[in-house]
Amino acid sequence: MAAAKAICDHIRDTWFGIPEGESVSMSVISYGNFYSITSGLLNSFPVIIKNKTWKVVEVLPINDFSGEEMDLSARELAKRKETA
Repeated sequence: MAAAKAICDHIRDTWFGIPEGESVSMSVISYGNFYSITSGLLNSFPVIIKNKTWKVVEVLPINDFSGEEMDLSARELAKRKETA
């Protein structure tokens, strides 16, 4: 049920947008220019959505813990991509 709600929320946010100044997480293919995530990986990024168009929020402050977790996740995704 959680996956179904997440899909509904995602569609709602895409269709209606989100409040000004807020962001939501969306899986986006990295082109190597967001938060040092390797190009070609599908990763969750903060996005803003307006007029049914999303854009990655490129400059959010990342604390040390979050940065380390993002790096770990990216390494795991890259490893899975290699074995796929």
